[in-house]
Amino acid sequence: MLPLQYLPGDSAQTYGLDGTETFDILGLDPLNRGDTVPRVQVNVTRQNGDQAQFEVRLRIDTPTEAEYYRHGGVLNFVLRQLAQQ
Repeated sequence: MLPLQYLPGDSAQTYGLDGTETFDILGLDPLNRGDTVPRVQVNVTRQNGDQAQFEVRLRIDTPTEAEYYRHGGVLNFVLRQLAQQ
């Protein structure tokens, strides 16, 4: 699960989202290198095939949080660290 935040002034209503859409998140590759990414692009596909896109803030703000994300969360990160000892 990614912690995403709408940009100021935006909301689900701004983009006409109703929860039935599918989402593709673009711009996450730098996380795999341990970098943080301030914003990512969301591509939306509605049930009728219409598409939209918008930008959101990715709330992985520190290299440590990026590491947790790469490991699938804090618990997985800690368990892997313990398993290596």
